[in-house]
This record gives sequence, C-alpha cells and structure tokens, in this order.
Amino acid sequence: MISDGATDWTANEGEIPAEPAVNPRAIMDWPKFVSAWAAANDGFDLRHAGPGQRWWARLAYKCGIALIRIGGTAAATTAGAVLAALFVPLISAGGGRWPLLAAVLLGVGLLAEAASRAVSVLLGGAVRREAFYRSLGERAAEICWLWAAAALGAATLLILVCGVLMAAHEYVRARAMAGGMRPAGTSTVGDRPLRMASTVAMLLIAGVVAPLADDLPAGTSTLVLALWALLGLFGFVQLLAVVRKGLSY
Repeated sequence: MISDGATDWTANEGEIPAEPAVNPRAIMDWPKFVSAWAAANDGFDLRHAGPGQRWWARLAYKCGIALIRIGGTAAATTAGAVLAALFVPLISAGGGRWPLLAAVLLGVGLLAEAASRAVSVLLGGAVRREAFYRSLGERAAEICWLWAAAALGAATLLILVCGVLMAAHEYVRARAMAGGMRPAGTSTVGDRPLRMASTVAMLLIAGVVAPLADDLPAGTSTLVLALWALLGLFGFVQLLAVVRKGLSY
C-alpha cells in the first residue's frame, strides 16, 4: 500500500499538542464585567459608583484577569489577602519605620480582596459561597489591624471598643441583608472604609513620628483609634436607624 507522506509525517510526530484552554469569562471586556458584577452583587451598577470606587473596581478587574491567566482562583486570592493582613501587626511590632512597610502590606491585602471579588465574577463560580469566605477573611484582617494597634502601644480599652463596634456593626448589617435589605441600603459612615482609612492613617503616622520620640506612635495610634471609635459609634446608631426604617414593613 502506498502511503501518504503527510500521513507518515503525522504518525512520526505524534499528536499535536492542544493549546491551553482559556476561560471566556476571564477575558470579558469592561462593559460585560460591569453587567456580571451587577448580577452578582444585588444589582449594584459600577457605572453609578463614584470616581474613586470605579477606579478601584477597574484596577481589581485588571488584577483579576492577570490572576486568572496564571491559574489564580478567588479562594487563593482571599487566602493571600489574609496572609498579607497577618503580617501587618507582625511588621508593625518592629517599631521605627516598620509601620510604613506594614501600611504597604495592608494596601496589598486590600487589593487582593478586591481582586478576589473580580475573579469570582470573571469565572462565574459559586459567587455567594466565595463572598461568605471573603467576609470571614475581612473580619480576620480587621482583627489583625487592631492587633497592629496594640503592637504600636494604643490604649487597650479603645482597641476593645473598636473591636466590639466592628463586630456589632457587621452583625446588624448581615441580619439586615438577610431580612431583605440591599448592601447599598445599609451603608453608613461606620462601614469598613472607615476602618481601612483609620488603620492606614495610624500606620503611616506611627512610621513618620517614630524617629521623633519612642512614645509618639502609641499616642498617635490612640488618637486615631479614638476617632475610629467615635465615627464607628455614630455609624452604628445610623445603621440601627436605617435598618429600623427599612424593615418596618
């Protein structure tokens, strides 16, 4: 039997390696991502968000695509965010300029949290389950932030007050959402952005004033926590009023 040269070449070369599959959702464009985000987040449309929030969401979108292209998952990204948060108090305890590096790590952890949300939307996985684990990771990160305040020498009473306010705020908010309220409807001044901004400010100020006097980081951290507690208490009262009105039917 006369053989075909092309057939012999194919047989000798073996199977042609298949190109790696690319998840089509991992390369969705920004408008499709916005629509998918709204579907996964109770209709929250990023087009109606503020400029800063849109910029942050777009950065998370780009990071999410990059992570997916190298095989990243939402769970792994959330774990990375918690790991970054864990190093914040450990580095802060070094004193001196070390809190500045801790502030950078805190920012890395926050970006990882945002990227985890983007990865969930891009891959279209179990978004609600991943959001549940991400919420646990966020609470763990906030505990690490208060631990960093303790490492800097902040007043123990204020650390406890901020921790209680954080737990109470998130519990009431979770129960309100379980009762049918949307996340946007439960937004107050005491939400997580307050804790994020307070912790970043605390670390940056501590790192700047540390060379001036050894006890300055403890004093400035206590002042920042006092502001956190004051605004947190106001936000908690505001949240109770919003929930009472929203669930009055």
